Amino acid sequence: MLKLRILSLAALVSLVAAVAFPAFSFNADNAGIPDARQRNVLIAQAAKLREERRFEQALALYEQLLAKDPRDPEAFRMRVLTLGDIGSSYRAWQLYRSRPELFDAEQRERLELDYLARLIGWSNAYSEDEEIRLSEAEAADEAIATYLDAQNPSGKDLPTRLQFDRLILLNRLGRHRQVAEEYRALQEGAQTVPAYALSAVGDSLLVLKEPEQAAEVLESALAADPDNANLQVQLAYARLESERPALAITRLREYQQRQPAWKYAAGARQPHQNWARYDADTTLAMLSAYAEDLPAAQKALEQYVGLAPANSALQTSLGSVYQMRGWPARALERHRMAITLDERNVAGRVGQVEALTALDRTDMARPLHDDLLRNYPAQPSVRRMDEDWRAHQGWQWRVHANGGRSESNGGAASASPLGNRDGQYGFEISSPLFADRWRITGMADSRWADFQGQRVHDRRHGIGIAYGFGGVEAALDVNHAADAPGGNALDLHAAWRMNDVWRLGVDARRDDSEASLQARAAGITADSFRLSSNYVPSERTALRIGLSQLRYDDGNRHSALSASLEQRVLSRPRLLLNALAGVYASRSTRDDAPYFNPSRDGSVEAGLLVDHLVWRDYDRHFRQRLDLSAGRYWQQGYGSAWVPSVRYEHEWQFARGKVLQYGTSWSRPVYDGQREQRVGLDAEFRWGE
Repeated sequence: MLKLRILSLAALVSLVAAVAFPAFSFNADNAGIPDARQRNVLIAQAAKLREERRFEQALALYEQLLAKDPRDPEAFRMRVLTLGDIGSSYRAWQLYRSRPELFDAEQRERLELDYLARLIGWSNAYSEDEEIRLSEAEAADEAIATYLDAQNPSGKDLPTRLQFDRLILLNRLGRHRQVAEEYRALQEGAQTVPAYALSAVGDSLLVLKEPEQAAEVLESALAADPDNANLQVQLAYARLESERPALAITRLREYQQRQPAWKYAAGARQPHQNWARYDADTTLAMLSAYAEDLPAAQKALEQYVGLAPANSALQTSLGSVYQMRGWPARALERHRMAITLDERNVAGRVGQVEALTALDRTDMARPLHDDLLRNYPAQPSVRRMDEDWRAHQGWQWRVHANGGRSESNGGAASASPLGNRDGQYGFEISSPLFADRWRITGMADSRWADFQGQRVHDRRHGIGIAYGFGGVEAALDVNHAADAPGGNALDLHAAWRMNDVWRLGVDARRDDSEASLQARAAGITADSFRLSSNYVPSERTALRIGLSQLRYDDGNRHSALSASLEQRVLSRPRLLLNALAGVYASRSTRDDAPYFNPSRDGSVEAGLLVDHLVWRDYDRHFRQRLDLSAGRYWQQGYGSAWVPSVRYEHEWQFARGKVLQYGTSWSRPVYDGQREQRVGLDAEFRWGE
């Protein structure tokens, strides 16, 4: 359609000329060819109009001359050059190619480069068909190669202007490394890349995860074009990815405040929408989300969607924020709305894959994932989606170890149910997902404790199967204990995700591996049963309630009820503060068991979790966390006492799905009225999702 419009421009100009210049006459005795004097007058008038940059009027005169004498070389040549002056580069190139001998070398190069630039521009148009999405870009690349073969057979460098334009084309083709290399080559050659090409360079540098360099490039582009909304948005994301979110938000907000929501054209009675303001508004909302202010992002985007519900991009952005807040079902609804509005919305389809994966609907996510990977393999969002997909589908494993030491005050024998010294190490592994629902699992675990010189060592290994589909997950594990009590154990787990905020779970274990090792030292094992309910209305609040019972072989029944609340009190891009609260109560049916077994006890505690992001570079990061808490513990027959605890840990993420955590803890618990001091160390490494 664009090409047809360009081709019709010459006809339109001819019609204008017929009205604007009716007084010119021609010599009918010479087959309609104007005499030399009249022709020279018209040529001179057209040349003067060109000098005054009145190209349309000049073109009309050349059209009149050619209507009478289509072979007039000067009129033909100047018509082509004038078409190029008014931006009709494709039509100018078509005409020039029919009579190239009329043009000198400089003019031929200009016309060829204008044509190639136009092809590059067309390649950025929104394609109606995904199958031909890159066809214009590939055609432009082939045209450049053809031009070079014809004009530079000796392998001479590209013309400087074509080097600039080609940066845009390479970016469109997803050849981002080549964009960066050619840009740096231009810099080394002391070539100043114009602002119109720097946007493509900045985009490619961001794809290559070089945000600092991208920011420098985009700042240079903005210096030449400060009101360019696309450059402002690109620079904001470059600053965000450079871990400068405050600067990104501040500078983009300054630009936003300079942009009115509506603009008036000269002489217009009604305003028109300012799309630059829209770009700034929606980008600021997403920057808020990435800077840990998800409620503000949600509020802004819901307001915008209320004003423009048919805007596919807004629906996608809102769906992404819902996903970040832990609401995959709500996110999926928004992404589906976005695709209904625009079936080629790539971000909306990526969002569907993420939401469906979180909802354990791999069967529905798979065709969407495969289609995106087939049609958009070079797009950064699609590549990230595929990395997450492979992490979710592939092997999952965890290696862990911990140990501790307990000491009583005054050198008395420790009454800790954990022993004087204790430790645990082991691994867990899960197979890649098969049939979109199942995994085979395996484990090996070794747990030990010393009780006044007696060591208890519970070694286990086992195998199981896990299932996840829709809102249901389940797992069945069988393991064997190699210690004195020995025997085979069975673990059954089931959970139901009722919706985005509620989750119910049940666990039943025969010969529970987490039961008291102190009881195991006496040859007593325990079965267990647990019910749990989690209410997580957003990423900022989590309420967990649990009811459990241990059924020991000696007839003792130890029942417990617990509840914990975690509430975000401060959110900053690098610092999160969560307030913690918890209550616990238990009772036992025996008070003469040979292990720590309060007939009744309970506790109330409060604390603060400090989560500090020290450093981050895309998928790699280093965090430190400090967990401080204090509570009041009560045990029947022994009264109550304050119990403080501190835990400090590091988290290193070396790549997506590869995380090392280690930490140390200190606490002063009370058992049977006796104050203890416990110091612990722990570490784990996770591979996979």
